[in-house]
Amino acid sequence: MKKIDMSSQAITRRLRQTDQLRELSLSLIKAKKVSDEKAKKSGTKAAKENNSEI
Repeated sequence: MKKIDMSSQAITRRLRQTDQLRELSLSLIKAKKVSDEKAKKSGTKAAKENNSEI
């Protein structure tokens, strides 16, 4: 089994990385919502395609 570094520095590094990934995830969700709203307003085929993926 691989040993896991449990030093305070390693834990802090993992927490920061997790926070960055969470922020990225939230930004991507927000970007998709904005993209979907713009597509719906324009009435393009892209709006229908985006809705069918969900």
